[in-house]
Amino acid sequence: MLTTTLDDGIAVITIDLPGRSMNVMDAPLIAALDAEVARLASLDAVTGIVITSGKSAFIAGADLAMLGVLTGTPREIAAKIGEMGDAFRRIERCGKPVVAAATGTALGAGLELMLSCHYRIAADTKGAIFGLPEVKLGLFPGLGGTQRLPRIVGIEAALPLMLEGRPLSPAEALKAGLIHELVPADDLLLAAIRALKEGRVAAEAPWDRKGFALPGGAPSTSRLMDAFSLANGRALSASKHNYPAPEAILTCVFEGTRLPIDKALRLEAKHFGVVFAGPVPRAMIRTLFFAKQAADKLARRPAGIAPRKVGTVGIIGAGFMGRGIAEVSALAGMDVVLLDVDSSAAEAARATILATLDGAVEKKRLSAEKRDAAAARLTAGTDYALLGACDLVIEAVFEDRDLKARIIQAAEAAMRPGAVFATNTSSLPISGLAAASGRPDNLVGLHFFSPVPRMALVEVIRGAATSDETLALALDYVGQIRKTPIVVNDGFGFYTTRCVDAFIREGLRLLAEGTPPAVIDNAAVAVGMPVGPITLADEIGLDVMHHIKQEARIAYGEAYVADASDALYDTMKAQGRFGRKTKAGFFDYGPEGKRLWAGTAALAQEARPSSAQDAGERLLAIQAVTAAGAFAEGIVTDPAEADLGAVLGWAFPSYLGGPFGLMDKDGLPAFVVVADRLVAAHGNRFRLPPVVREMAERGEGFFAPATAAAAA
Repeated sequence: MLTTTLDDGIAVITIDLPGRSMNVMDAPLIAALDAEVARLASLDAVTGIVITSGKSAFIAGADLAMLGVLTGTPREIAAKIGEMGDAFRRIERCGKPVVAAATGTALGAGLELMLSCHYRIAADTKGAIFGLPEVKLGLFPGLGGTQRLPRIVGIEAALPLMLEGRPLSPAEALKAGLIHELVPADDLLLAAIRALKEGRVAAEAPWDRKGFALPGGAPSTSRLMDAFSLANGRALSASKHNYPAPEAILTCVFEGTRLPIDKALRLEAKHFGVVFAGPVPRAMIRTLFFAKQAADKLARRPAGIAPRKVGTVGIIGAGFMGRGIAEVSALAGMDVVLLDVDSSAAEAARATILATLDGAVEKKRLSAEKRDAAAARLTAGTDYALLGACDLVIEAVFEDRDLKARIIQAAEAAMRPGAVFATNTSSLPISGLAAASGRPDNLVGLHFFSPVPRMALVEVIRGAATSDETLALALDYVGQIRKTPIVVNDGFGFYTTRCVDAFIREGLRLLAEGTPPAVIDNAAVAVGMPVGPITLADEIGLDVMHHIKQEARIAYGEAYVADASDALYDTMKAQGRFGRKTKAGFFDYGPEGKRLWAGTAALAQEARPSSAQDAGERLLAIQAVTAAGAFAEGIVTDPAEADLGAVLGWAFPSYLGGPFGLMDKDGLPAFVVVADRLVAAHGNRFRLPPVVREMAERGEGFFAPATAAAAA
């Protein structure tokens, strides 16, 4: 794990964890580093120490093995993280100058180790980043990061790096003062040794010297008090008190930078224990680390089938969605055939994609070489014969059963044997569409989210006849375009559309009961949704939502239960108010911006408005109950994967982990009580399915009790 070499009095410790592509921080590594630095510091022959990596990255963060030992009460957790932090403090105070020589990326605990070294050098490695991203998993730096970073770069520069988890490139890290030198990779060790031999590295941290002053000023100065007020306002606006980590960061920095370093580190550990013992890190880590890692590794890919690469993809429908799919496919290295009903529409779509790529080049988000390569791969036309060379064909046309059936038949007539057809549908059952196919085993659903280039999720829908080989190719393709897939089984609305529809419909029911639209939308935002259901309905399009409602009537037949939300959809359609796209929906969109439509008040059918608290509870609960229904029907089979789909697909609050995380938050039996109360007050749409109630009766949940742990 550690190897040490001596070079004329300079000891070089190389971290190289066996069996891992990148080094990660864990308890054994901390203990080994602690012991080795202490040993070297005791040797008169050693005049300086370099800590470096045997891998292309320095240390990518903390590992499950380290965080997994942090169990118990907040005080017990604080004591354990404090012991680990003490090892870094001993490196800092070992009495010999210590240089961190980063071969590449240093994140989280890896960067905290660097901060505890007296001098920091980084290789100018392409793609390397430096940062403290713990807040993205509901945590914050617990190994001294909240105290050393502001003492190195100043409070103003440190706060956004921790509150936003913002990464820095090597050049940015140098400019910020995070590192002292940036050198070519081949010169890294020589530069570290040279710095020690030339006496440029002091054997103590600046804050251990008498008279140390914070760069940029102390927190009590008027300018920094203003900076704290601004940061606090932004943090609270973003978190709505749902995420404890940002508030803990601000407290640690404000109070800790007024204390001697050792007391400040104890303060950090204390607050870390409180946050880590809470439910938010556990939920976020489970979803955004473990579930995402599994999905990105294509864990649901059928076993025993050799990986395949899509060389050529055909896309039918050159509208907004089709253009997005074509763009990400071309950028991923695939040849793309983009078809539309006439050549002018197809060529216009190609021109739009090229203009988008040009814009990315201008903003320096894309190199000119990659733009040119993607453009060369993109062909537009109308002739279905162009699909003959495709490994995969994706239709991205309007949600119309008959239209999709005609396209399936026309495409299959041109496609080669073994090629896969994917329908980009948000609600229509795959098995129903497959009735038009001559080879239903080669048909699969790929539900993209808009806008495709920015949205990370693809919902992969397996129909009753979809073969393992077809599903495997679909997942391989999603991996090629660097998206995150979830796999669901067939059924109207699948998983994501069902839950989004339920959220919007509950908002419309609240509106029909007389709850003001501002209360409804603000209640949703307060519990963590990015926008409220009334606003979301306008953004998606009330014509789209009305169409989904009509398709649901067809799918469910006599089992379909109409309510006030159906009436509101019908009313808005009759008045031609389809949302932002027509500049008229529940809101009017004019030169002055977005304003509530004056006729919205008349949509209320009752006079029993809900409070913001009750509205927020209903809006979250209906999504969870709908997810539970999808679980009971076998549409989703992996609650962790389903939670990931919720967070990535429609921005369900990540502090809860997802709808299944919400149900497990206080124990599934407790959620059953909440659901039953809502049933009594508002109707059977809140009734949990029997299988979930039986789980609660057995004292089970969707997730096994576990300590919060992850790479942070």
